Amino acid sequence: MKNQSLKEMMYIQRLVGDISEDDLRYVDYYVSERISLFIPSVGFCQYAITPQHTHPAYSFILFFSKNQGVVSPEIDVTPNHYLVTAISPDIPHEEKEGDTFTRYIAILIDKDFYEKIYVDYCGELPEKYVWKQFVIEHEIMTYIKKFMTEYEHKNSGYNNILTALSEIITHQIIRSLIKIDVKSDFITNKFEIEKVVEYLYQHYWEKITIATLSQIAKMSEAHFIRVFKKETGVSPMEFLIKVRIEKAKIFLRNTTENITEIALKCGFNSTAHFSSSFTKLMGINPSTYRKSYN
Repeated sequence: MKNQSLKEMMYIQRLVGDISEDDLRYVDYYVSERISLFIPSVGFCQYAITPQHTHPAYSFILFFSKNQGVVSPEIDVTPNHYLVTAISPDIPHEEKEGDTFTRYIAILIDKDFYEKIYVDYCGELPEKYVWKQFVIEHEIMTYIKKFMTEYEHKNSGYNNILTALSEIITHQIIRSLIKIDVKSDFITNKFEIEKVVEYLYQHYWEKITIATLSQIAKMSEAHFIRVFKKETGVSPMEFLIKVRIEKAKIFLRNTTENITEIALKCGFNSTAHFSSSFTKLMGINPSTYRKSYN
């Protein structure tokens, strides 16, 4: 496992730059040799807010909402599309640190790998991207989530799957950039549930009700619960608990805040509820989990 971790850190640094594990303490990341994904989870990526930093790789920032605090949309974000910005290698940039952070997916793609595929499409190297804005269909999230799942579970053959998905994701990005129109068999229910899932990740610490979530999905409460469970395998409240526990694990590993503070910060109304939920999901209580990392 230690060798695996060192290898993954090498991949990250080759794509991102002179980054440390501490810079990523508030970030979920998913790593392969050609592509790595980074998602601010409970706070800013410390490398991203470094003034005038650069990356050796191409950087594509996919925003879950056009209403975010990183860039001002300069293009029309059509329905069923995400806003994406592109930054070429060695272009200085930074994310401004404010009171709240924006949850996005940063897709870092190896320079040589990206340019080889781009040349196959266009016959020449890409232009220099400096926060270049474009839109990409929601379908891209199918491949991104598959990439995350393969990385997390690391089942036999997962590296080959990550390699294949890296190529697919890169093709999807380039096609969107050069405006190749690929029709998608997008299912409305899936899109509405994706909106709810992103809402849960953005608001996990708040008091959330089925009524609120069903309004976001534009469904009746009963129909929403059925569709959500069909798409995710669990009920909306079970999913919310899992999100809250995942966030709590990050705080337990990376902060000295006490269990009660973390419970409240992650949306639990009591320490007892937090501890019982954590133990049920993880098999150990929060204190034992924290000690295992200390």
